[in-house]
Amino acid sequence: MARWFGRSRSRSYDKAGAAAESENLEPLGVSDDLRLAYGRTGDPKLLRGSLQAAELALQVYPVDDVRHAAALSSLCMLHRLSWERDRGAPDLIKAVDYGRQAVDKSPPGDSELPRHMSSLATALQEVYDSTQDEESIDEAIALYRGCLELMPTGGGSLGEQRAGQESNLANSLLRKGGKNGDSDLLNEAAEHARAALRDTPAGHPMHGVRLVNLGGVLFGLVKNGELRHLVEAEEMYAFGLRELPARHPARPGVEQTVAMLKGLRGQLGI
Repeated sequence: MARWFGRSRSRSYDKAGAAAESENLEPLGVSDDLRLAYGRTGDPKLLRGSLQAAELALQVYPVDDVRHAAALSSLCMLHRLSWERDRGAPDLIKAVDYGRQAVDKSPPGDSELPRHMSSLATALQEVYDSTQDEESIDEAIALYRGCLELMPTGGGSLGEQRAGQESNLANSLLRKGGKNGDSDLLNEAAEHARAALRDTPAGHPMHGVRLVNLGGVLFGLVKNGELRHLVEAEEMYAFGLRELPARHPARPGVEQTVAMLKGLRGQLGI
């Protein structure tokens, strides 16, 4: 499950930018704040304001400034959020276009490149979900893999960011492997889903989701004939269900899957 990134780390790289940001005037900072507020409230006016601020940032920062690529990446993410809200095809097209530009224009040594690659990959995954265009999911998988190769390892926020990308890659691999019945891709997805869960501590807001994600990959292997994963798939879904908030939108589907897996185990005598 792809998640929204937190604040951009590309908000200010000079004294003037830092001073402007301290007054809440730096456009990338304003865009970030409005996007995060939209995530909390769902108010479309906040999303539109975030888009306008990111468009301003694109005009303010020259192409060789890392903040220019950061603005392109933000526009990729924001148009994807607009697509998720309204399902307007132009938003998804724009998301992919801005994402490609962000990756292409990220200057050498830009520490934000993995972030830009992930934003583009998530947009391409949405394209695949909408069109079943296999080239889109192949590119998304390649981008997530490349993102992990570039990301440093470590604890704290670095570990959290890496776990998020492990989870994203697992979900993309599940999409392709599940559709094509490819056990190699599904087993690779399971490896990344386990890594994401391993690096997500108990009590973390994403821990329950990543239990469910691993359950989903294992269920994909079960559907592909690998019944040895059936018990663990049910356990992961059940454990995840205990941790999901009462109003989490995934709960009804997870509850149905737990019941389905229990019934399947009963039929097979496992």
